[in-house]
Amino acid sequence: MEFRYVLPQLLIQKASWFAEFANGGMQVTIMLRNGQVYERALLSNCSAIVAMRGYSDLPFAVDEIQDIYQSEEDKCPHERGNWEYWDKWS
Repeated sequence: MEFRYVLPQLLIQKASWFAEFANGGMQVTIMLRNGQVYERALLSNCSAIVAMRGYSDLPFAVDEIQDIYQSEEDKCPHERGNWEYWDKWS
């Protein structure tokens, strides 16, 4: 599977320590270099952003990401399903 929004290697390494709420799926918060914060992003296998609540596509470029982290809500999200995935699995 090729993903459209693959994270840089340093962020993949950081995400490998994050809590999963589903098999291979983890919710994260993303901070951009300009200080903007985007919550409720879904990573697949620590390596790619595959969905974000409220967005039909990624609203920024991957190279704009300064940091990713998990809030308490990210570690155990209240809403776990109904993601609108950007990549198609076949």
